[in-house]
Amino acid sequence: MAYIAPKDYSQDPQIMAKVMKVMGGELDLSWMRVSAGPIGARPTKPRYGLTLDDINQGSYGPDRIPEIVRHNFSMAPRGAILPPGLPSLGYRLNRKSEVWSDLAAALFEEGKSRRWAPAHDVPWSALEASGLEQTQQAAMRQLCTAFVSIGLVCADVPARWVWQMNQEFHEVKYLLCLQMIDATRIAEAFRKRALYGSGALGVDSRELGELLKMVFDSGTYPCASASMNLALFSWVQGLGREIAARARNAVDLFLGTRLTQDATRFIAYGIDHLRQLTRARPAEAESLNGHLDTLENGIVGWLGARETLEPLVVLAGGVDPIARFYARQANQYFERCAAAGLGDRRGRSPIPKLVSLIGG
Repeated sequence: MAYIAPKDYSQDPQIMAKVMKVMGGELDLSWMRVSAGPIGARPTKPRYGLTLDDINQGSYGPDRIPEIVRHNFSMAPRGAILPPGLPSLGYRLNRKSEVWSDLAAALFEEGKSRRWAPAHDVPWSALEASGLEQTQQAAMRQLCTAFVSIGLVCADVPARWVWQMNQEFHEVKYLLCLQMIDATRIAEAFRKRALYGSGALGVDSRELGELLKMVFDSGTYPCASASMNLALFSWVQGLGREIAARARNAVDLFLGTRLTQDATRFIAYGIDHLRQLTRARPAEAESLNGHLDTLENGIVGWLGARETLEPLVVLAGGVDPIARFYARQANQYFERCAAAGLGDRRGRSPIPKLVSLIGG
């Protein structure tokens, strides 16, 4: 145990005396006479239930959070009365603009409402007649292998940062916990897709491993958000759409659709987070762009690797559909970078070169 309380409470005469008074019926109730003020929290949209936005009122709302939190480093929830002497949890992310998104609460609520369970929500029996030829089945399993790796690492990335965030930013912390669940579900679902029946996992990709290491090793939380939420999940979302569009059975249609849906939440948080950061601190844009210069090199390696490109070509029935997919997805990605306050990245990114090469 690293942390030890400042006193031995079992031997503290003041604590023991208070316990005896309470047990003897002598109640102080001083905690009842202190309040941050009541609010009238009710569901504004009853069919959605009581949401985080419904209770974010008055001193309990995020509008009261200063840009730099200096008043609370404990585990106390935002809006609670803070007595003196609360222990510090040593939070390192105490600047609101480093983590904040106004969409975090709504994305958290949406993610809960759209949750699904691979074990019984996926119509697995449809794979008994998958509609895929042997080479196509192998290609699908190869793509599934990559999604397992992506899901597992993208569960680790939020876990690396969430404990460093100040408790005042609980909406973002909730969302990052949901991202861990979403990413774990991606790994679970696509592992089951690969192994169903007489299935097998494919070949691990060194280039994908290098990319995921870049994402995980991002030196700051904003860089990690740009890497995972904005960059990586832009392509994960696109791959989900491709799988759904080319599905020949109900399982692949379901998985591709749900992957697209879940990936969209990552992207929405990433864009809004980085947009609010670059508005509050414009100098951060160049640091983020410099980070993406390196990361996009990893994306090129992953998208150009045989373990990625060839299965896509096999499933699409040729190179041209994949060339169009890469071009379309690259344009969407660059538009998202601009929306996030990072400007036009096309001129400095290596991705257009790959798109041009594949497009002939």
